[in-house]
Amino acid sequence: MSGNMKNSMKSLLLLLWDEFKGFAKSKTIIALWVGMPLIIIIMHISDPSQGDFPITLFSGIVIASIGGLLAAVILSSTMTNEITKNVYALFLIRPVKRWHIVISKYIAFMFSLTIASLLSFTAGIIVDLIQSTVPSEFFKYILKFSFENLLISLSAMSIACASGLVIGMLVKSVAMSVILSIYLGQQMSVIAIMPGYFLENIDPLYFSLGVGFAATVVILALGIFIFKKKQF
Repeated sequence: MSGNMKNSMKSLLLLLWDEFKGFAKSKTIIALWVGMPLIIIIMHISDPSQGDFPITLFSGIVIASIGGLLAAVILSSTMTNEITKNVYALFLIRPVKRWHIVISKYIAFMFSLTIASLLSFTAGIIVDLIQSTVPSEFFKYILKFSFENLLISLSAMSIACASGLVIGMLVKSVAMSVILSIYLGQQMSVIAIMPGYFLENIDPLYFSLGVGFAATVVILALGIFIFKKKQF
């Protein structure tokens, strides 16, 4: 590996770590890590009849919907706010590549969402194990299905994250970024979930992973292109 490549990778990793620390200290992310598991638990406890139907079998849609919405809103408003305040002018004084900024922000937030999703699914599984009347041997299937649900949820949230970043680059108002993220960013993530769940001839897992990966790559590539053209 050449010296330039090593320096580039080091710069990317430093940016990634800075972004993750920033998100981890955010009250919104902390609330997400606590709030999403609580929502799953409350959904189960509030309806005792769900004891006959494991909550982990449909919690993926709930997590993807909440996580996707928050991902699009937080990333779009953050990006818009930082651009309008010329935050990136300071970054670019240093030898930092613009695509590093976009990718590091996406990966750091996706990692934060992954933590929240894992906590939520774990909470759902624990509640199901404690309260469900489903035979214990059936939980092997539930655990497998829960893992698939987690991957499907992350695929949807990945699209929402990438969409939020692009929206934040294109809009100059934080309020408008939030509105567009609610109506566009989160809705776009649904394409990774709904067809697989409602069309019998489509495998939900493979469909979601394929669409999530392809859509994320395309949207991020668009975002990197737009960000490179920005004047700071």
